Amino acid sequence: MSTNTIEGYREYLQKRDGEADLLNRRLANREEFFDGLVSDPVRSKSPADRRAFTRNLHRRLPEPGLDGKMLFLLATAKLNQAERFGVGLGETYGHNSDDSVPPERVYLELEEHYHTRLLAYVLDMFDLTFQVVPPPFVMRQFVKMAVFIPQRLGFAFVGASEMAGCVLFDELRRVGVELFADEPEVANRIEMLYSEILTDEIGHVGYCASRCTPAERAVMRRVYPFIARLFARQTAEIGLLVDPETFNARLRRPFDVDELSSGLKNETYLVTHP
Repeated sequence: MSTNTIEGYREYLQKRDGEADLLNRRLANREEFFDGLVSDPVRSKSPADRRAFTRNLHRRLPEPGLDGKMLFLLATAKLNQAERFGVGLGETYGHNSDDSVPPERVYLELEEHYHTRLLAYVLDMFDLTFQVVPPPFVMRQFVKMAVFIPQRLGFAFVGASEMAGCVLFDELRRVGVELFADEPEVANRIEMLYSEILTDEIGHVGYCASRCTPAERAVMRRVYPFIARLFARQTAEIGLLVDPETFNARLRRPFDVDELSSGLKNETYLVTHP
């Protein structure tokens, strides 16, 4: 890991994502990936209850009695809403549109856009449509702080959030595969879609860490468990899907990139370990 560099990360992003088109929010290789999903659709044999899904999508706490599969679909629909809100807010203020912005920042912003599409394809397997809903009030304030905090301080703050995202996406990936083990094609597609997001998130953590001093990286490590618990509390379905003791025990351990990437088929790139 110590031999990795920003220049190497830029080459990795160009190889993984292809040509970046910020104006149209497109990455050439990602479009090819989605073309492949369209040409090879996967459908669950048990479509979800749309009314129950829509009703609970707008609830802070899910209705009692929902099964694990519905809770997973709701968590999938809700978890990325805060990230989507933050990316949109940053775009509104032109944070990554200036000519002086390094190329990797453009790639990172566009990758965040694709995360919403990846999760939408998880829902699509169950005849559900991804809907934009405002994140909870606490999450909106958290995101605003991340967007408007001075850039020098922001890398540690955003990096800790990316670390929290890694853990949560990894947990949901595991839960989804287990819940839909009776439908191997569905489970494999969930694994693939969540793995695409996790691959990006690991890279984002390494990029943020590379822009931090050793003291700021220590802040990332110290703060990220609190952010992960905040995210989990704000998406109540996660607390019903993941064993609290196991989840908290994981957050007490050092952030483990090897653990996160061990099940990934994609190549990952970590500029600097947090």
